[in-house]
Amino acid sequence: MPTFFGTLALSEEHLTSDGKPNDRQSSLVLQNLIYGFEKPCVLDIKLGAQLWDDYAPQAKRDRLDAISDNTTSRSLGMRVAGMKVWKKEEKGYKVYDKHYGRVFTANNVVDAFKEYFTSEITPSQVKLIAGRFLTKVKEAKKVLESQESRMYSASFLFVYEGDEKALDQALEDEKICKPVDEDKDSDDDADEKIKMVEELKLIDFAHASWTPGQGPDENALQGVTSVENLLAKIATEVIFE
Repeated sequence: MPTFFGTLALSEEHLTSDGKPNDRQSSLVLQNLIYGFEKPCVLDIKLGAQLWDDYAPQAKRDRLDAISDNTTSRSLGMRVAGMKVWKKEEKGYKVYDKHYGRVFTANNVVDAFKEYFTSEITPSQVKLIAGRFLTKVKEAKKVLESQESRMYSASFLFVYEGDEKALDQALEDEKICKPVDEDKDSDDDADEKIKMVEELKLIDFAHASWTPGQGPDENALQGVTSVENLLAKIATEVIFE
């Protein structure tokens, strides 16, 4: 999960982006998952076949069930909810909105995952990143299998470095892995940006709760297992087109 840094108190005169007063007294401060990336490529995977919790009104249940029935949410317990991929030749990002992932089926959704890896990185880097994501998905799965909870409409958020040179540098920095000098003032490194290779977190817990006695969250785990299988295909392919 993203690191929780506490809350931020807002002054009464604080305004929203549209110039209107903000009636919230405080906001949660969470980890910025794209920090440390030069060209972050982001993928949001919505987990679960059931997307509503027990408090949702019937109209909302019907609407979300219709989305699930007509997408891979029902068949695989997951769907591509959106992504942003760096395109060097186009000198910008290509954004795929929430409707992009709704056209795929269980048979071809792997193509959406492949599209996520179409930044400027090399085929060998694609397999490397997919493999590292796969390891983290397996770790998340192990944790969820050991907990009694429910997470409706939670997501996996994937981020990887889409710039080939920046990715190479981040991988090289991992090998060096400088030891911490306890005598050095930590403020000296305050402006030194950490170079990231990839990041994967579970996010969106507005409809999450602990459920003692009800066992693991099979609804979310179905999607986690599907993501695991899709990443395994990409990580083990001999030729990546």
